[in-house]
Amino acid sequence: MMQKCFLFSIFLGLLASCINEEPKNTECDIEAVSVHVENPIEIFHHEYDTLKVVGSASDQIVFLIRSHENVSHLPLNLRITLGATAYIQESDGTFTEFKNGSLVDFSGEKVQMFRIVSEDKQWNRTYSITFEHDYPTEGDFTIDFEDYNLDATGRFYEWSINDPNVASVFTDGKWKNGNPGYKLSKSSAKPMEYPSVPIINGGPDGSTCVKLETKDTGSFGNMVNMRLASGSMFNGVFDVSNALKDALKATRFGSPFAHKPVKLTAWLKFEPGAVFQDRKGNPVEGIVDEPDAYVVFYRNQDESGNEVMIDGNDMFTNPHIVGLGRLPHNVNEDGSDKLCNTPIHGLTSEWQFVEIPVIYTSEVDQTILANKGYSLAISFASSWQGGYFQGAIGNKLFVDNVSIYCDKDLYTDK
Repeated sequence: MMQKCFLFSIFLGLLASCINEEPKNTECDIEAVSVHVENPIEIFHHEYDTLKVVGSASDQIVFLIRSHENVSHLPLNLRITLGATAYIQESDGTFTEFKNGSLVDFSGEKVQMFRIVSEDKQWNRTYSITFEHDYPTEGDFTIDFEDYNLDATGRFYEWSINDPNVASVFTDGKWKNGNPGYKLSKSSAKPMEYPSVPIINGGPDGSTCVKLETKDTGSFGNMVNMRLASGSMFNGVFDVSNALKDALKATRFGSPFAHKPVKLTAWLKFEPGAVFQDRKGNPVEGIVDEPDAYVVFYRNQDESGNEVMIDGNDMFTNPHIVGLGRLPHNVNEDGSDKLCNTPIHGLTSEWQFVEIPVIYTSEVDQTILANKGYSLAISFASSWQGGYFQGAIGNKLFVDNVSIYCDKDLYTDK
């Protein structure tokens, strides 16, 4: 009996040892940020605006609030990775531990810095959080691609919007694209080998433009049945953590906008790739790949008050869409994209000024519009079927000087 007890004690000791030696978590991310206030609509446009889900590639978190509201004492809550610890930066530059529910001063669009330290204490990541007043704008705006830099890892380019009147239309004030996802498939690629890159002095007016190119994703892409990546630029969210699992759902388009867009204009030129291939990488004869450019205007809240955001699955079919403008393409009788060898988009290898009108299928409610109950999505892609991982490697779409024009009779004041 004593021997059995002795052996059982040894077993318990080994079990405890195994438990104690379990490696601690190395992740140090903010997964979501929320504020809890009694009357959210007095500060935000929608109740769901009190919560920000943070993408794995994002370190700048921006809440948009009504222009007249004071945010000097907001109770803030962070959802962070398991075992990690959050710290907030004090006025003297030091960091002290942050407790959820603590009141934070975001007055004057003050930027508050937070540092998240992993459970094993070996890794940390710094985030900025700010509450920006959503001042009224005239509606019309023009954006180019002059403001770009390498991402924090130095691997690929990203583009910012420095005009405060336009930045709110872009999540975190940045264009989104598939470059972070391409890094997963071709980690050895140099910055200028990614699908979306700047071309210095390449624009029609000699300014910097952007080149979107359909790229081979290499052996890793073949393994996961994602053999090509379309170059892209859009406003919205790209969830790189979900890119391999569901690329269409990981790409979400649009941001709230308080004006009714009537047309998109841009300077474009296009060079087609040689061979169209299906998702399995097989060449498809008689098909010419095409670029894409579109603007979508949609209701961003459903009948139950839940947030609506279109993604790669329903960017043209979501029932909440009220207006759509797209580069001309052939379509089947049911309205779906028609793959063919006679494209009608009209783009060539020479720069062209292109106008894309927005066609409305539903009336726009001015009250809802004034409260940013609609969202505007803008998107460009080198392969119009790139979301389904088919197209022609080598397709190149060049884009510059993008403008949105709005209905002058529906300008809104907050």
